[in-house]
Amino acid sequence: MFKKIALLCTLFGCWIGSAAAAPVGWYTLDLTWRDGSFSGQMFYDNASPYRVLQVSGTLTDIAQTTAITDVWNVSHAEPADPWASFTNANGSDPDDYDAAFYLHLVDLGASLGVDTAMDNSLYDWSSDYAYYLPGQLDQSPLLSWTIAAAAGDVPEPASLGLLVAGLAAAGAARRKAARAALART
Repeated sequence: MFKKIALLCTLFGCWIGSAAAAPVGWYTLDLTWRDGSFSGQMFYDNASPYRVLQVSGTLTDIAQTTAITDVWNVSHAEPADPWASFTNANGSDPDDYDAAFYLHLVDLGASLGVDTAMDNSLYDWSSDYAYYLPGQLDQSPLLSWTIAAAAGDVPEPASLGLLVAGLAAAGAARRKAARAALART
């Protein structure tokens, strides 16, 4: 009986641990600011101090269309609590960028959200005309957002391994109990 209780506690502990954080993997992002939009993907890992490790997508605003490929927090070794900054940095120089946006991500357990009470603004310094217009690309406010797990994203191998091990242990315990019950009769 003790083994069954221990097994159930272990399985419950694994379930609680996996339900407490958004799944590790790729997420699609669709963001709209007053003066631009972004469509792309980011790789999220709740165990990393940076949380967002990679980004890839296109930012289109009133000044330019550019590829966003850098997570500023990672390239500058600055953990992301509680924000992440995404830029169009040149790979050889992480400070060589002229467009960026902030996201204050919220881990909702099964999914990710955005803390709309925080600064989630778009910036673009590529055009003096667009940047210095009153209220344009200097802190263009976030109007809408969608973050969803990327289609076809599979759980990480460690999670699958835990699931398989737990199911195998539960099956073995069930077979052993059935044999013991059969032997008593």
